Amino acid sequence: MQRVDEFFPRDYADGRARFLALTQAAGFSTTSFVHPARRAPDGGELACDVAWSGPAAASRLLIISSGTHGVEGFCGSGAQAALLASGALGGMPADAAVLLVHAVNPYGFAHLRRTNEDNIDLNRNFIDHSRAPANPGYDEIHGWLVPESWDGPAREEADREITRYQQERGMRAFQEAMTGGQYNHPDGLFYGGQAPAWSNLTWRRILREHCARAEEIVAIDLHTGLGPWGVGEALCVASEDEHRRAVSMFGDQIKWTGAGTSVSAQIGGTLVHAAHAELGPGKLTMIGLEYGTYTIPETLEALRAETWLVARGRTDSPEAARIKQRLKDVFYVDDPAWKQAVVDRLMGFVTRTREVFR
Repeated sequence: MQRVDEFFPRDYADGRARFLALTQAAGFSTTSFVHPARRAPDGGELACDVAWSGPAAASRLLIISSGTHGVEGFCGSGAQAALLASGALGGMPADAAVLLVHAVNPYGFAHLRRTNEDNIDLNRNFIDHSRAPANPGYDEIHGWLVPESWDGPAREEADREITRYQQERGMRAFQEAMTGGQYNHPDGLFYGGQAPAWSNLTWRRILREHCARAEEIVAIDLHTGLGPWGVGEALCVASEDEHRRAVSMFGDQIKWTGAGTSVSAQIGGTLVHAAHAELGPGKLTMIGLEYGTYTIPETLEALRAETWLVARGRTDSPEAARIKQRLKDVFYVDDPAWKQAVVDRLMGFVTRTREVFR
């Protein structure tokens, strides 16, 4: 087998090609949901690719999804590829199946954005948009997060105000205000959109077409950017009941974001919430694996810069290339040890799921 780090892609096209080749070699059946309106930077198509292995009517199902947050797909795609090449996804019980979802947000993966083609954070998009929740905390800080200019007096003043806010209310309060999701600023961070995005509709379609017959589903959505370097914190975001089910399967390593002890703030409108709505109560136990990269201030600074670039800057400038590269760097550590830790952590959950299904 190749070294683990060799399975991590150079770009979206490389990751997609490897995923399709490895799933074909492993005997998976594949379906591609091609974006109807957007293309990759090289002009190639963008798609969310789905691969299935096991009985069509399996009562138990393991789902592993990647690229919900675009640029985080470098990690997720590489981990999926390494699992496929290792054979770790084989040997499931006779009545169990595996579903791999590659690049839930292919636009963000290909264009080095955490968000989609409309600056939407997909994990804030799965809501009733006629009753979008308010986030006055974000409204207060938006102008500082995305100032008129990235250098000079406007940026300096914005940074002073952010520092003052953090000192007065605490870093956790700042993180919750910024990352909790907002629906009033289309040019801002963690924007949930005004309507279901294409990736939202595609995810729901995948659930209906591939998962509705299963009675017991374990799902793992792969993310990066929060927590200690190389550590994959496993967390539940939907409910305490789901958290209890996850703990019964995987042990007390599973965190619940509602308890306030996770690296992630509590959020709504996620893929998890949509999955519960589509599949019905009691079937699904879904966790996010959040792999740590750099510090929260470093990650948020890179997010601010890239959001500012698209909203206020010039995407064809030399500065743009630096900002895009920095965003990729803080969500994907191009280091063999980090990649090995990513794959090892995921392998552990796959092994445990196989045991649970027996």
